[in-house]
Amino acid sequence: MTNSDNGESNKTQEEISSFNSVTDHYRNIMGVPTQKIDMEKMPRILRYFGYFVFTIIAVGTLLYIVMYILQFFR
Repeated sequence: MTNSDNGESNKTQEEISSFNSVTDHYRNIMGVPTQKIDMEKMPRILRYFGYFVFTIIAVGTLLYIVMYILQFFR
């Protein structure tokens, strides 16, 4: 089955498909992006900011888990 057979000939490979007609309607009305974010195409400062925020969240989560576990050994 090709893309033209199932009616998706105008969609790109990276486009996220809708779950059902309700989510498709919500995307059309609210303007939700339908393509995945490619960090390599973003400006360098935004990429570094995104990596920084993600790293802070990951390190904070790990510290929270470690501190939670360590409280049982006091």
